[in-house]
Amino acid sequence: MLFAACGTGGDAAGDDSLAPDGAETTAATAPSSEDASSGGEGSQQGSTESTTETVPSKDQLAAPGEEAPVLGGGGTLSFGVVGAPPSLNPGIGDPAFGALYQWAYDSLVIMQPDGSFAPNLAVEFGYTDDQNMRYELTLREGVKFSDGTDLDAGALKTYLEYVRSQPTALAQALASVTDIEITGPRSVALVLSTPDPGMSFFFAQGSGVGNVISSAALETPETLDLGTAGAGPYMLVSEESTPNDTYTFVPNPHYWNPARIHWDEVIVRVIPNSSSIIEAIRAGQLQAAQGDATTMSAAAEGGITVIGAPMSIVGINLVDRDGVVSGPLGDVRVRRALNHAVDREAVAAALLGDSRFALSQYALSGQPGHDPALDALNAYDPDRARALLTEAGYGDGITIGVLDASIIGLDILTQAVAGQLAEVGVTLDRTTVADPTAYFTGLVSAQYPAVAMFYGVSNMQTYQSFFINPAGPFNPFGTVDPELDALYAEYFATVGDTSDVERRINARLVDQAWVLPVMGSPLPWYLAEGLTGIEATSANSSIPTLADIRPE
Repeated sequence: MLFAACGTGGDAAGDDSLAPDGAETTAATAPSSEDASSGGEGSQQGSTESTTETVPSKDQLAAPGEEAPVLGGGGTLSFGVVGAPPSLNPGIGDPAFGALYQWAYDSLVIMQPDGSFAPNLAVEFGYTDDQNMRYELTLREGVKFSDGTDLDAGALKTYLEYVRSQPTALAQALASVTDIEITGPRSVALVLSTPDPGMSFFFAQGSGVGNVISSAALETPETLDLGTAGAGPYMLVSEESTPNDTYTFVPNPHYWNPARIHWDEVIVRVIPNSSSIIEAIRAGQLQAAQGDATTMSAAAEGGITVIGAPMSIVGINLVDRDGVVSGPLGDVRVRRALNHAVDREAVAAALLGDSRFALSQYALSGQPGHDPALDALNAYDPDRARALLTEAGYGDGITIGVLDASIIGLDILTQAVAGQLAEVGVTLDRTTVADPTAYFTGLVSAQYPAVAMFYGVSNMQTYQSFFINPAGPFNPFGTVDPELDALYAEYFATVGDTSDVERRINARLVDQAWVLPVMGSPLPWYLAEGLTGIEATSANSSIPTLADIRPE
């Protein structure tokens, strides 16, 4: 949730389409991908009324007497990523590495640019009760994994049970599942212990729980460390791949939608230095890449198409909300004062090059919980900040300890915020660490009353497990708010449109000022001239289906 969202975006021509409304910069999604994502659900919640279209197989696309179409045809696509996981096994991995997993693994459903869900490996999916406690999936007919085995109900159950047994965040997404019932040759039902409206999101491309793996491969999962056995458009060539350096993929001959295979070969290169990614695209060594916030301007100025939208909240998490370590933070007036003291637009313009990425609430534009009316509650007003501090008894100023890190710009953000807070008499006593391990250790230690934060969000459920939950790592002091808990109970039990209760959760978080949100940071994707096909918005977590990248 933290590192899956380190990026921003802007297009090469300075187009306004990369404003935080989540619009993307290219033309429409590739026609071939419409076979995978047309129809389906019209809401965030899921429905078993999804379209049950069947995409023709490779052989069916050929006319009588003609040979089946050749897969690919677009040559080699060289794609850059900033990092790779220790293992290519998505069942033990992290969504942050989706830019590698996606080439070989299709998700069960697709989260579309408008936030709705559509069929992919599953053609029917959703809740079949009125409590969000029974979720059913029907798989597409005739799908095979790249090892030639069938994707049927048994294979899906085996995979889900495997994920549930792992000590990962993916397993936490299935924590409410108490039983997986096989209800037909291609259908399963998930029985939940508590209401949980987020299953469709978890099974979409942004989460990774839906990246189904072959049962045969799961018998020896170590083969997946440098190998693949998915139902996606490509498969890894292990002998032409080097861990944490280069990964070579070729078309999966068993893929259910051959019209979606645009390349003869996809080579994914790991380039940790984000500036080097820009140079590689400009030199023609890469055609597309995963971007990050530090190179947005350079990419745009270099004529690279940048596609993306805000998908993370960036700011200062005011974790000591009961005043255990820092007495002042236990007073909501102080937390509100901090929010009024920061000119978010100025910070966003300075750090991301665009004031429109300023964020003062807990949902991004285009997401169901977003409410423009909430922006005024946290508006920049240093006089109001001083008045609130005086009212709380801290008119002479306060000092607050804060943890940040010299990773993904957290230290730079904290420095910018510290300068503005100083104007109203608030001093940040900063502790800066140099690596993710030290940052996470400090985050959960309950030693620091405030912690710089970079947290990916899609809906209010993405906050609950790690941020709202008193056992979550982003709530190290275990803050409990009965009103917030009541709102979440209503949210989890809501069937259908959850936007009203999500807005009320957002409003409660703004009112209690649990965080000093500063920016909505985008996750960008870079395309060289002549490529198109993907669309990334805040509503689909700025995570497109990368196999749709194709020549114009």
